[in-house]
Amino acid sequence: MGYFARWKGNSVAYREDPNDNLESILNYLDEQWLGRGWVDINQTLKDEIIQNALEIYSNAFEHGLSDIGVFTCGQRYPNLNKLKLTVIDFGVGIPANVRHFLQDSQKLAEETLRWAFQRGKTTRPSRICGGTGLDSLKKFVKSKQGKIEIYSHDAYGLIDETQEIYQSAPTFFEGTLINITIKCDVNHHNFTENEVLF
Repeated sequence: MGYFARWKGNSVAYREDPNDNLESILNYLDEQWLGRGWVDINQTLKDEIIQNALEIYSNAFEHGLSDIGVFTCGQRYPNLNKLKLTVIDFGVGIPANVRHFLQDSQKLAEETLRWAFQRGKTTRPSRICGGTGLDSLKKFVKSKQGKIEIYSHDAYGLIDETQEIYQSAPTFFEGTLINITIKCDVNHHNFTENEVLF
């Protein structure tokens, strides 16, 4: 559906994606999220961050099974020097996917999220690569002294530079909501231009 490309305020333009046009989403993340001069990073690092953020969209389209697609919005907070991005789908949720994949319907909600954020874990068939995006995104957010909040089905997660909390959610969210917060100050980057990001 696109987004409001001419909007120049502090919000990340609202976007609806009924299908997985990842090239268009990549351009949106490049231009509307990280490409507006709010975060001082080099192009190589920005490209790697965007590629890892795309894992959220890939997961939503491949596993979420949402009939209405994925929704994105965000906000820059100049006084707090923070940038947020929120990605939402109204599909089956991460816990249901992990339980189905592991054939363990009794697996606790917090265990399913912890599993999903581990490097190398994926519910894709074994012949298809995956399982690096959420872990890499987690590492990046920690390096920026930022955080990830996730609500998915009956699970809640909070990841920041000092902790990873996974627990059963007090409320039920039909689908998955991921809220990413990063600091815009270049002093909070722990990566240099010549380092491998992840």
